[in-house]
Amino acid sequence: VEESLTSEDTIGNIDELLENTESSVCKELEISLIEQGDADKEIIFNTYSEVLQRIHSEERLIATVQSKYKDSVEFKKQVIECLNESPNVDHLLSIKKTLKSLKARLRWKLVEKNNLEESDDHDGSEIEIIKQEITQLRNSVFQEIYHEQEEYEKLTSLVKKWFPELPLLHPEIGLLKYMNSGGLLTMSLERDLLDTEPMKELSSKRPLVCSEVDGQIILLKGYSVDVDTEARVIQRAAAYHRAWKEAKEQSGLLPLIFLFLCKSDPMAYLMVPYYPRANLRAIQSSMPLTSEEALKVMKGVAQGLHTLHKADIIHGALHQNNVFALNRQQGIVGDFDFTKSVSQRASVSMMVGDLSLLSPELKMGKPASPSSDLYAYGCLLLWLSVQNQEFETNEDGIPKVDQFHLDDNVKSLLCSLIYCRSSVTAEQVLNAECFLLPKGKSAPNTEKDTEYTQKKEEELKMRNGETNFD
Repeated sequence: VEESLTSEDTIGNIDELLENTESSVCKELEISLIEQGDADKEIIFNTYSEVLQRIHSEERLIATVQSKYKDSVEFKKQVIECLNESPNVDHLLSIKKTLKSLKARLRWKLVEKNNLEESDDHDGSEIEIIKQEITQLRNSVFQEIYHEQEEYEKLTSLVKKWFPELPLLHPEIGLLKYMNSGGLLTMSLERDLLDTEPMKELSSKRPLVCSEVDGQIILLKGYSVDVDTEARVIQRAAAYHRAWKEAKEQSGLLPLIFLFLCKSDPMAYLMVPYYPRANLRAIQSSMPLTSEEALKVMKGVAQGLHTLHKADIIHGALHQNNVFALNRQQGIVGDFDFTKSVSQRASVSMMVGDLSLLSPELKMGKPASPSSDLYAYGCLLLWLSVQNQEFETNEDGIPKVDQFHLDDNVKSLLCSLIYCRSSVTAEQVLNAECFLLPKGKSAPNTEKDTEYTQKKEEELKMRNGETNFD
């Protein structure tokens, strides 16, 4: 019979185990303390290196497997999305059909109104009813055009992501033209559908008419185009429009609403917002900006130039007529003549007071550049800062900034813009000290604001005055 172990035997076994463990540890320590030979060191080092290499190789394989897994999951997701997203142009064609019907009804009502107005015994109340119907039809046309734009955007997204062949499969929808224009061109808008008023006082360079769309006053700029000019206008306007779309209201640029081509005449029309007497020349001739207002406005203008320069667009025609101060607070840069190249735009001499806005390098025949834009910007800032004081210039026509008593930060920026432009960018101008928010805001001048509001209301009623033109 096997005898059970007593407590003394168990203790003895533990003591023996501890002694053996201690002996083994001591032997390991003795071996580790013995200086190894070069051969042993090399074996250990090679073994260690081999183990590390295998670990790193294993890590790379694991990373590759994980990457392949993520790619396969994403691919599966995209395949499912692609199968669920079938391009359908039926809705767009339906909108176009509705637009065609609305435009036909609108034209008929316009003819009916004209006939009544020309008749000897016309009824004023009947004409008023027809005018209301015309307004409703015109609003409906624009609502459908907006829906059409939304459909074009959806199809454009599908073309870029899944179906690049879509414009070729359905050339009748004009998707390629829409995409090439950056979403600016519309084939559904026509000049005779709008209730326009000629802006004779502003039409010295090109036909300008004013109208109202969805409660917003807009301006139509007419450009005479041939086949080549038409393509260039679309290309340049599209580049400007894409730059604006990146930041929209924060871009510092005048937005372009629509670009459309006239079917009966070789004309292209650009639709932009209309800001009566909001450009710098009109404001400074009636109620000049204060120094604080001028800095706010010119910071917005610097943002506009930065937006353009970031998109590799040189304005080339910055002057007091196409820089706007909205509500005397927000500065935006107006568009330019899209029929002209940048060299053609920059060759036109513009003056602000007695000061030329052409940079010295432009006068020497060198090409326009972001630097020449910033020179014009600096001259405008100087003009706003010194009001009606006379300019002194050197032999190159460059103004002498030191003659004026200006804020140190403003003077520093002006010197950089006018004398050291090659090392200054529009982005750096945005971060200039003079554009930083002041610690304490001055109280608003309510009397001045009220006077300005009254002037604005009168001007809107008259729809007359300086506006955004090249």
